[in-house]
Amino acid sequence: MQVTSVNSSYSYPLSSSQAKKPAIDRSSDLYKACQDFEALFIKQMLDVMRKTVHKEDDMLGNGMGQDMYEDMLYDEYAKKMASTAQFGLSEMIYGQVSSK
Repeated sequence: MQVTSVNSSYSYPLSSSQAKKPAIDRSSDLYKACQDFEALFIKQMLDVMRKTVHKEDDMLGNGMGQDMYEDMLYDEYAKKMASTAQFGLSEMIYGQVSSK
């Protein structure tokens, strides 16, 4: 019995560049939901970071309006970071959910 070698350009295990990645449809509702989840995650991180800032010397007076404004501002920061900062969380979630 003779064994012939099989010419293959792949070695196992596959490297990350050889593994097929699912195509991401960035205009789909699923991807937008994944981005919203990433924005929520980033917002939670920013809220924890914001609590570390001392507000004793704040020029705006530490009022309720300032807290509401800052919360809305950090919501927008989180949305912008999710869409442009390339954290990669939304792509990973999209890949996991869309493959099933």
